[in-house]
Amino acid sequence: MYRNALLVWMVLVMLTGASYTLGRFGFGGTGIMLVLLLSVTLKGQLVADHFMGLRGVRSRWRRVVTGWLLVVVALIGLAYLPGEY
Repeated sequence: MYRNALLVWMVLVMLTGASYTLGRFGFGGTGIMLVLLLSVTLKGQLVADHFMGLRGVRSRWRRVVTGWLLVVVALIGLAYLPGEY
């Protein structure tokens, strides 16, 4: 149990470090934004499944949390898409 939590935590730290590195070196653009949004989605799902304890519950509750996460990430992505305002 603790080993699994440690592995998930290490993945979260590595994804966060990768995101920081991309920003630190000035990478940008739509492709990088999509990679970062994918990273945020993966991290959110890992936190929900492993640290909020949703991995073993009914699928309805997991779908609610996953749906909320996808809506928030999609809205953030829409806010950063290049376009004319």
